[in-house]
Amino acid sequence: MMNLKKKSEQKKGQVTIFIILGIILVVILIILLNPNIRKNIPFFSTLTPEEMISKECLAKNIMPIINETMLRGGNLNPELYFRYDNLSINYLCYTSQWYRTCVMQIPLLKQEIESQIESASQDKVDKCLQDLEKKLKAKGYDIKVNGTKKLDVNIRPKEIVLSLDLSMTTEKGEETRTYDNNNFRYKLKSQAYDMIMIASSIQNFEARFGDSITETYMGYYPNIKLEKLKQADGTKIYIITERNTGEKMQFATRSLAWPPGYAL
Repeated sequence: MMNLKKKSEQKKGQVTIFIILGIILVVILIILLNPNIRKNIPFFSTLTPEEMISKECLAKNIMPIINETMLRGGNLNPELYFRYDNLSINYLCYTSQWYRTCVMQIPLLKQEIESQIESASQDKVDKCLQDLEKKLKAKGYDIKVNGTKKLDVNIRPKEIVLSLDLSMTTEKGEETRTYDNNNFRYKLKSQAYDMIMIASSIQNFEARFGDSITETYMGYYPNIKLEKLKQADGTKIYIITERNTGEKMQFATRSLAWPPGYAL
């Protein structure tokens, strides 16, 4: 009887140990999977890339600049433009003459748009970095920043990649962490790439043939709505709309224009 009692107590003890180990395992999993809990525990205090500089800060400040650049035809302050819907719309292909095909104004359109966004966004990036440094110092970190902090914009299919030329070292107590520029790389969902490719193709057609066929593009890109609005002086305003996201790009051309009253 005594042996049976001891065996029963041993089994109960083993079950209790397994239950305790199970509870500990569940708690560890909850900590590992929940960054809000993890970041408040010293052992798990490593800063994530998202905490290094808020993606939301970049997106909130840079997306409006991206959208405006696209709506103005790839240039925020165009010198050669047509006023439409209270905006100065950049000419991508232009001639001032009648009966002539236009000359492409921005052959490397994607690169020009990236450059425009980079220049216009740098102040916003600096502000996000200043907010980051304040947040880290408030948490007791000593910070050392290297690099130019320059923003690099790369428009790719279905996304826009933002990269910062930046490295940072943080110190708190005996903990030292170093973050290189791979930690300052962010992706924003966008269909800007397809719209820019369409705009580049249209300006090429306008330069060669004087016009383009919008239905052809919508056949290749069913998610795209393409409008061509003819103006009295021979200018055409193109409006590209991404049906799923609502993103837009606008630009102007003036090619193979005919004088008012001319009868074909």
